[in-house]
Amino acid sequence: MALLISITLGVSAVVTVLSVTNGFQADLTRRVLGLTSHIVVLPLTGPYFEELDQTLAKILQTPEVLQAAPGLSTQGLLTYMDGAKSVEIRGIEPGVEVGVSPILGKLPLGTVEDLELDTVLLGHGVADWLGVALGDQVLITFPRGQSATFQVVGLFDSGVAQYDNSFVYVHLPKMQELLDLPQGVGEIRVALKNPFLADSIAENLRDADPNIETVTWRELNRNLFDALVLEKRVFALVLSLMLVVAGFGIANVLGMHVMQRQRDIAILSTMGLAIRRIRYIFILQGVFLGIVGAMMGGALGLVFAWAIDTFGLPLPGDIYPVDQVPVEVRLLDVVLTMVGGVAISLIASYFPARRISDSAPAEVLRYG
Repeated sequence: MALLISITLGVSAVVTVLSVTNGFQADLTRRVLGLTSHIVVLPLTGPYFEELDQTLAKILQTPEVLQAAPGLSTQGLLTYMDGAKSVEIRGIEPGVEVGVSPILGKLPLGTVEDLELDTVLLGHGVADWLGVALGDQVLITFPRGQSATFQVVGLFDSGVAQYDNSFVYVHLPKMQELLDLPQGVGEIRVALKNPFLADSIAENLRDADPNIETVTWRELNRNLFDALVLEKRVFALVLSLMLVVAGFGIANVLGMHVMQRQRDIAILSTMGLAIRRIRYIFILQGVFLGIVGAMMGGALGLVFAWAIDTFGLPLPGDIYPVDQVPVEVRLLDVVLTMVGGVAISLIASYFPARRISDSAPAEVLRYG
């Protein structure tokens, strides 16, 4: 009974933790896709597009493309009172950019429609760093020394620190004016119907126009998602040790069972029952424990995941971008965990069963 409980708890723990990890990964993906475009198109022939209208037309004619927004990006220095912070400045057309970055349409403070020639949108982290509030005047200095004063008309909060702590948005014509780049556009941000098809769509765009380069949202955020995948694998590996411990328990119990049943095994062997068949009995006993434990553990893990998702597990809002633990159950993770539990039980029961053939039946009956 204890072995069955250990397998059940091991499988349920792995299923629950993987579901929570998947939830955090899905939440991060949603937040990243809410602020960044699915594909960024860049010119290969120079820093700016030479035939912007034609390039935009080709992109919008591509299947699966919803919206394409021209823009400019550069580094700059944001100054407010005695504070200064290096930021990523993006020049955008507000009406078009909302179709590429949906989170800009739902700002916690201000509206994107207020973004005009002398106004700016700040990331929540940037505003907190400098102590800026809505309506304040900030000074932005560009790489070539151009500077201008902007009024803060909105704050965005994507929940992704690397964006909220460094991004600011200004009106594209104003940025072109300051950089002395009339009609200059250095990038086109593209939104897709299905962001998970970004790699194939990016390849189609490059094939259609050899003068462009593309960067997908996965490539832009590779470090973030690689860290989450690594975290998930580490959690799965550590929790799988619970199943390994349960496997050792099965091996020890079946080993003792074999020792206690040596006389009975010898009698069955002398009666003509093949040792191989006797060995199968012990293996099936371990596999049965594994199957029942894996099924019960999988069901218990799903119940735990459902309970966390339904009733919520609160998180500190000043540390995490979500107020409760997100959960996403993936069938493949559940199946692989259950199969792993059964496999460990099979392996654990195989080695004690091999000991059956170590002793000759005649000697067991003579001295047993």
